[in-house]
Amino acid sequence: MKLRAVLAGATLLWAAPAAAVDVSGEAGLVSDYRYRGVSLSRGHPALQAELTLEHVSGLYADVWGSTLGHDSETEFDITGGYSKDIADAVSIDLSGTYFLYPKTASDNYVEGTALVTMTHGAASANVGVSYAPAQRGTGHDGNVYWFGTADYAVPKTPVTLKAGLGYERGAFDERERGGKWDWTIGGELALKPAKLGLAYVGSNVDGDRHALVASAFLQW
Repeated sequence: MKLRAVLAGATLLWAAPAAAVDVSGEAGLVSDYRYRGVSLSRGHPALQAELTLEHVSGLYADVWGSTLGHDSETEFDITGGYSKDIADAVSIDLSGTYFLYPKTASDNYVEGTALVTMTHGAASANVGVSYAPAQRGTGHDGNVYWFGTADYAVPKTPVTLKAGLGYERGAFDERERGGKWDWTIGGELALKPAKLGLAYVGSNVDGDRHALVASAFLQW
């Protein structure tokens, strides 16, 4: 039912008048698919692609996919959400995501996210929380992830500096005691239609602590 609701929302957006819907996407390669600091591609490169539909009302739908670096395993994330400006420099974003693993359906799960974005000139910051209720894909345990990110678009250059910090507790924290911390610091170079990135990504999970991750995408 939850997946049907997300797909129904995407169908409504697609059926809306063309002038009211913005379609964008990207496809490319990362040297290591790191999610919340942990490698989901076992340290191998991964192919990734994304398609986004955005309506003038603030409703949006997004489909994102990645290889997982081993065999033919893949991940698809189907998201539906609503974004709205609540002040000149502040916006909110509420969304739900269905994480889909075609070869291991028992790992599929649903997660909701609330995000607040603040901007000031060339700088922006996000503060948010994601929550996955207890379900089969989470091992019948809940999971909560608190996170914050900051971006700074260097004036008169195609460079954007980025940093992020997150804390996870529950089904996916991968630590026997306490929660998992993760962090990232790096930057992106926009050479339209290309986007190049380099970031140092790490976590306090034993055996999978850090990596330098490079990325290259084409956008449209």
